[in-house]
Amino acid sequence: MSKVQLYVYDLSHGMAKSMSLMLTGKQIDGIWHTAVVAYGREIFYGQGILESVPGRTHHGPPLHIIDVGETHIDEPTLDEYLQSLGEMYTPTKYHLIEFNCNHFSADVVGFLTGQEIPSWISGLPAEFLSTPFGQAMKPQIDAMFRRTDPSARPIPGPGPTGLPTPPASGAATPSLASTLLNSVAAQATAHAQSSTTTSAIGAGGAPTPPNAETSPLIAVSSSAHFQSILAQHPAVIVNFTNTPSCPPCRVIKPVYETISATHASTYGAKGARFVEIELGIGEGREIASKYNVHATPTFLFFVDGKRADEIKGAAKRELEVKVETFLEDCFPTHPHRKVYLPAIGSLPRQPITASVVPAYPALISKLEGFLVGKGKEEDLRVIKEQVVPYLEGKKSLGNAELQTLVERWIGATHSLLESLKAQESFPVIDLWRVGLLKAPIASLLALRLSPTAQPTTIPNPVSTIFALATNTLTESSTATPKPFLITVLRFATNLLASHELANLILAQDGHNEIQESLVSLLVESLLHPDVGVRTAAGGVGLNMGIWRQGSSGGEDGKAVVDWEVEMVSALVEGIDRETDEDVAHRLLAALGLVIYLSPGYEDNVKPLLEVLGAKETIEKKARGWKKKEVKKLGDEIASKMC
Repeated sequence: MSKVQLYVYDLSHGMAKSMSLMLTGKQIDGIWHTAVVAYGREIFYGQGILESVPGRTHHGPPLHIIDVGETHIDEPTLDEYLQSLGEMYTPTKYHLIEFNCNHFSADVVGFLTGQEIPSWISGLPAEFLSTPFGQAMKPQIDAMFRRTDPSARPIPGPGPTGLPTPPASGAATPSLASTLLNSVAAQATAHAQSSTTTSAIGAGGAPTPPNAETSPLIAVSSSAHFQSILAQHPAVIVNFTNTPSCPPCRVIKPVYETISATHASTYGAKGARFVEIELGIGEGREIASKYNVHATPTFLFFVDGKRADEIKGAAKRELEVKVETFLEDCFPTHPHRKVYLPAIGSLPRQPITASVVPAYPALISKLEGFLVGKGKEEDLRVIKEQVVPYLEGKKSLGNAELQTLVERWIGATHSLLESLKAQESFPVIDLWRVGLLKAPIASLLALRLSPTAQPTTIPNPVSTIFALATNTLTESSTATPKPFLITVLRFATNLLASHELANLILAQDGHNEIQESLVSLLVESLLHPDVGVRTAAGGVGLNMGIWRQGSSGGEDGKAVVDWEVEMVSALVEGIDRETDEDVAHRLLAALGLVIYLSPGYEDNVKPLLEVLGAKETIEKKARGWKKKEVKKLGDEIASKMC
């Protein structure tokens, strides 16, 4: 008998916790690596099945130690089980998402104790891949682990002790993402630092043929692991196979892998979890017996953990049709997928930017005039001698220097806006509008806005600028200076053009000070009497709609959030009042992108559109529009989406 523990490590060494929200729109506290500790041995999967003295691996001390029970299975039986797993958990089959250490730990824990590993560990890949960032990074991850040389490292990059610190630099998003990904992959598959403390457990030493193409298909060898998969995924398809001695199994195996690659891309959000159970490995025969599977290949289909259907044999077309029918039953096609929407399909999916470069001498001259006698010489010097030369491209800065500049810029911004009237503040805000076009500035600002950032005494410039704008509008919306309001809206447009910043502002539901100020500003501005203000507001709304499409992946995303309800209402009212056809076109595009493939369309969005009379409003307005593309978009939204 032995106590069984799960050792949990964070492969990102804190980077996921500090960067995940701005990269993915979700807070992820770690990239978890696990190992099973029993009989005084730490057993884990990376470069094959390895073991070490507990706590002596290259990962260092565990972040968490979870007691999962006791085992009455003796150590020789455990060794036999690990030998059998060696046929499955080979170095070349490792995949950071699809077949990793946590799948191995789930099998071993299930075998030893009948327990499951925590869902916050096993469910991490699904959570990551449900984000647009995860989907965007998936091809890069696949490429890292698509190897033909069994001895090859997955990627070049930092070794197990070469992790970078969480970034406080101005690297652009791809650089931040690659830093995190390369560090995690290197940690996950690195050999142990000391060969005296780590040894490999294999299946007779014969290398398994390399996996040239990985697929989203998980091999399971323990009953507990299988039950955890059924509990975590609404749709599961299982192939019970006996590949070594079953010719039909070998014939259908590549077909099943291809099907899984096609239909499991979003890991349960809109697709099945595909499983393969080899009868000759681990508890494969016991699992098959439980479900009365006596012939191979047999495919079972589960919905919410309950057996729903099955087919037997190696008929390719029958399997393909069954899988497609099963998925349509589990995940009915979104109503927007059933209609032809060419105008919506042609709308941009990349955010727009307000990219006009100001005349810096004139801008600074205005600012100097506004600051006469106000004792802000030092703040003005920071703007003139440090910020403007950097924005003009006359000064190149290293990461540390740029971070120092941004902190000084934030301090000067707060100080200056405290002393300036609203109508005098637009030069200060316009410099930030330009700064946000530079990816290093946007990334640094995102790091500062992250919930995990260290609190500071100086408010962030986004909150300061939006608070000034909303307070000014509240006091007198029609008297709000036009240059000030347009500058703030263009600043907001560029703010939401940044992937990291848009995630931090828009992805969170509930209380979010910046989000609330942004929506309040936008609602007022969409109904402003000045056409220039309404045009700028339409640009912000368009970027919100574009973010919604990217952030949710359409109908696979989260439910409707509060700001979307407010935006739909404001956009419909704005369209109803709009007299300028070009502005109406922008508002229509924003409305279409917010509601297209909305996950809450049937329950929330469509009833709201009916209450607002959106169909009648848009049809009435469309009769007066002259431009073909505007009429086409309006007709499509009114007739097919409202």
